[in-house]
Amino acid sequence: MEQKQQSRHDLNISGMGRTGGGVYKDVKIDGMGKVGGDIDCLTFTSNGTVGIEGSLHADSLNINGTAKVEGPTTLDKMDIGGMSTFKDQVQCRAVFINGRAIFDKGLKSDTVEVGGILKTKEDVQCESFSVKGHFTIEGLLNAGQVDIKMNLPCSAQEIGGEYIVVRKWKSPRIWEQLHHGFSTRLKAHIIEGDHIDLEYTEADTVRGNDVSIGPGCTIRLVEYKNTIHQDPEAKVGSCVRI
Repeated sequence: MEQKQQSRHDLNISGMGRTGGGVYKDVKIDGMGKVGGDIDCLTFTSNGTVGIEGSLHADSLNINGTAKVEGPTTLDKMDIGGMSTFKDQVQCRAVFINGRAIFDKGLKSDTVEVGGILKTKEDVQCESFSVKGHFTIEGLLNAGQVDIKMNLPCSAQEIGGEYIVVRKWKSPRIWEQLHHGFSTRLKAHIIEGDHIDLEYTEADTVRGNDVSIGPGCTIRLVEYKNTIHQDPEAKVGSCVRI
């Protein structure tokens, strides 16, 4: 292992450049770079525009420009400050999104923190999912802890977790002016968890042990086991103890 680490060398692209892939120590793109195959590195940093036609394996990924990865991605830490698209499966320990990230094949991570925009065509699976921004999940969001603070409309087909909290984020005034006319609310078909506390949520079914339906909610069916609280402003079609 030690010999493998010593044999790695750095890759730096400034201006325009292309590589066929390979094994590196630190990779840095400051212009326009193209990787024609798989790449394995310790750190990958892009401040420009990069396209990876193969897979990406790295300890750390930091994108401040734009990036597109065609193959599977395996990381320890991902930090997206620009715009990134991942066409295949992504597996990571910690994900931080302050820009815009699109995952075509879903995302698996221990921790996901979104301060910008997350979009995925499949599932998101993690232990902790924290949002101060916007997300669109066309599949299932499955997490132990779900903490959502919205500043734009958010949606998921299904949400499952132990603790689920949904709030409207009191965003800066300039953000409200830029996005005037959007209805900031969460839409989901099914929300299921042990402890659920919702505001500004539209769902077909909410099912949990302890459930709180707050202002701005429109829920067709609520199923609860232990406790239920419904705000006078919330709209609930029917409420059933199970």
